[in-house]
Amino acid sequence: MKVRELMTPDPVTVGVDDTFSKVMSKMNETGIHQLPVMDGNRYAGMITYSDLLKKRSIQVKSKISNYAINTPTLSADDDVLEAVRLIKDTGLSALPVFDKGKLVGIISRTDIIKRIDKISDISNLRAFQIMSPDPVAVSEDDSIEEAFDSLRQLNEVEIPVVDNEERLVGIVKLNDILGIMFREKEKIKYGGYGEKERVQIACGSVMDPPISVDRYADVKTVVDEMMKNELHIMPIVDSGKLVGIIDFSDLINIIKTESKEGILIEISGLDIYDEDLYDIAFDLSERFLTKFSKLTDVSQGKLLIHVMKYKTQGATKYSVRTRISAPPIFMVQNDAGWNFAVVLSNIFDRYEERLKKLKEK
Repeated sequence: MKVRELMTPDPVTVGVDDTFSKVMSKMNETGIHQLPVMDGNRYAGMITYSDLLKKRSIQVKSKISNYAINTPTLSADDDVLEAVRLIKDTGLSALPVFDKGKLVGIISRTDIIKRIDKISDISNLRAFQIMSPDPVAVSEDDSIEEAFDSLRQLNEVEIPVVDNEERLVGIVKLNDILGIMFREKEKIKYGGYGEKERVQIACGSVMDPPISVDRYADVKTVVDEMMKNELHIMPIVDSGKLVGIIDFSDLINIIKTESKEGILIEISGLDIYDEDLYDIAFDLSERFLTKFSKLTDVSQGKLLIHVMKYKTQGATKYSVRTRISAPPIFMVQNDAGWNFAVVLSNIFDRYEERLKKLKEK
């Protein structure tokens, strides 16, 4: 299957001279969170919603070209597996497609996932095999600011809402949160009310109705429900209780590709000031993946590491969630503690124990 068969033609674009505020408005209006930046007919890079939200400060009138990132590009006649490989390798959610030097389309994770059953054999896969267990959620009483912080760390645009018994009761969307937060700031700006009178808005008051599938549902059902309801995550439940999450990355990682990089390591949740933590993560990961390849004879896939940091009594606690997606092996392991290296070492030790038991069977 060729890229041109799946891509979205005539993509929405922004210009190098467009301002940050104009681009954010366009993203919110269209629901498209990754846009090509064009300098006339020349491709100047990609701008992503998640990258903009992570910036500590941005002048609303600054040119968006200052924040564009360089990306690989695709030809309309490339095999779609090359698009999947590049999306896996770069962590981007979409890539521009060219034909004879002209931008003719964009291929996104959504485009690929819509046709995943035509690209990969998913007939025997069930939700519990690829979901992330112990999912991050917010409660009905949590403020939308707390939900916003969680979404930024997770690099997602939706988050589940649960009650005090961990039952799924709704889903909060980033666009809804940003709309409310912007209106609240405007009220303060124009003297709508004093700062002391500002009301905290709870997630329960802005959430959409709950949408979920059972943990034993087949992956095709998961995809169909996500596409029908325009969701980027799918809550997985067991007797009404939230037990996992499947997101676009989980689905993309199902697709086997001939990666040129072996088992890739993808780390999220850290920022540019965490160089020491990146060094620790890559060092420990590379040691573990050497053992992993020997135990499994699998040499292609991805190791995902997501880090959440919490300040408590002046110290930092680390919650680390990991997943190995190296078909036919899908494993998840999480841990938390005060020492990042110890937490990650514990995770890899548990993986190794599980792999040894698997090999003995």
